[in-house]
Amino acid sequence: MKLSIGEVSKIFNISKETLRYYDKIGILKPEVNSQNGYRYYLFKHLEKLSLILGIKLLGISLADIKQTIGSEDLNEYKNLVSKQEEILKIKKKELEHLEYNLNKSKKILNTVTNFKNEYNFENLEISNQNYSLYALDMKKLLSSNICPIGTMSLEKELSYLNEEINDTYIYLYNIIENTNVYENENLLFIKENPKNIEILKKYLNNEDISSIKIDIHERCVSVNFYGTTKQINEYILSLNKYFNCPKNNMAYVKYEFYLPKKTDDVMYFVNINLNVSI
Repeated sequence: MKLSIGEVSKIFNISKETLRYYDKIGILKPEVNSQNGYRYYLFKHLEKLSLILGIKLLGISLADIKQTIGSEDLNEYKNLVSKQEEILKIKKKELEHLEYNLNKSKKILNTVTNFKNEYNFENLEISNQNYSLYALDMKKLLSSNICPIGTMSLEKELSYLNEEINDTYIYLYNIIENTNVYENENLLFIKENPKNIEILKKYLNNEDISSIKIDIHERCVSVNFYGTTKQINEYILSLNKYFNCPKNNMAYVKYEFYLPKKTDDVMYFVNINLNVSI
């Protein structure tokens, strides 16, 4: 059986240019008709091409594939299979992470769709909250060597971690004189968890993480809210005034969902924890 480059490209749904490139770099060289110089492929080429495309799909470079195929060494194939296995584990974790986020988004969307902000503060309950937070200085992480692998790697690992503890990142809002609310965008908080302690030590080069730990032992009012940044700030101020809290107070805000808009008035669905300890 002899197949032209056009026939092979149709069978595998790849371009002729791809096949020519494989020929050029020597990873898949077709047979050549000595009389007319036409190139053609045999069944053995199809098997090899199927192997190449399957491995390449996992993100393994053509250079590694070429080296393995060219070596004709079982150990090289064994190493390549091990590399494929590791890549599959990563991809599987990423897909599970995507599925988790999709389910979480669906759940939040259902909540937001039927949600109404509570403006009758008499209906809100005050509860004692006891937990610990770790404060990450994002500017410090981005501008120094504290995070050697990159902040995005830290974010991804913490994101995976948050699936297990069913939590999200927390931001600090400072209330100033009961007239303004200032969001500290440089600090990102995560709740204490045995696994995230390991991650933090890894990215902070085994620094003493107790220096970034904050123990929360407060009476708080916890309430969800859906609105713009301005509306969130106004709502926090209203809460602070209603519960006769200090004029200079703080609230911890968790962002659960945001709705992008063409204007700057992006809508956020958040959970607000206001310290009402007096």
